[in-house]
Amino acid sequence: MNILVVEHSEAEGKKLLYLLLSLGYRGFIVKSREDALPVIKEKDIAAIIIDVDNKDVEGLKLIDDLRNNEKRHIPFIIHSINSKRDFVLKMVELGCIGYLLKPIDENKTLEKLKKILLKLENHDQQRKHIRIKPDPEEMLRLHFRVPGYSKLIAGKILDLSMGGVATELFNPPQGNILRAGVKIPSIQFSLMAKSISAEGVIVAVKENIVAMRFTELSNEDRMNLARYIYKKIS
Repeated sequence: MNILVVEHSEAEGKKLLYLLLSLGYRGFIVKSREDALPVIKEKDIAAIIIDVDNKDVEGLKLIDDLRNNEKRHIPFIIHSINSKRDFVLKMVELGCIGYLLKPIDENKTLEKLKKILLKLENHDQQRKHIRIKPDPEEMLRLHFRVPGYSKLIAGKILDLSMGGVATELFNPPQGNILRAGVKIPSIQFSLMAKSISAEGVIVAVKENIVAMRFTELSNEDRMNLARYIYKKIS
């Protein structure tokens, strides 16, 4: 699902892209209404986050464009420093589906954004995440333990997303130790000098290849993972 971010501040815009990516959405960022219009026309945009503070963005004019487009209705989310009741009510009356306050607080904004995007019609909780393959020279490794098996299991990361990881094991255990449905208390790996620890569950096993879905990530680990993936796709 693609989300367009119309934001004058590059720093704030990138933070929003990280947050979107951490929730499984791909974001595109532009700085003004003028830049946004061709993107809306060319790409399948599910929602738009609009900066309504900076005059150069022409956020309110863009909202008018969206409201007057009879061919295509795109939900929009307001991004503003203005939290006064009358202004917020005005935005609600214009049809916004959510309101994000500046400056961005990663934890609070993440939770708010998650709730807003859940309102989108036909939202799929099991949507596919963007998957990336690390460069070979990165030599990304992970390790984990399986309940009831004493040895540490390690492997190289084949691909990675906000939803999970696939790994080629160096020391696959014998027997039926690894199988779909087995819960992993801690999958540990490092990205850009940041340690990540996620709870997970095995979803597929083929010879020495194991695919695991993340079931729990801290907000800090989620953001570090999002930054890594964003760097790869930008």
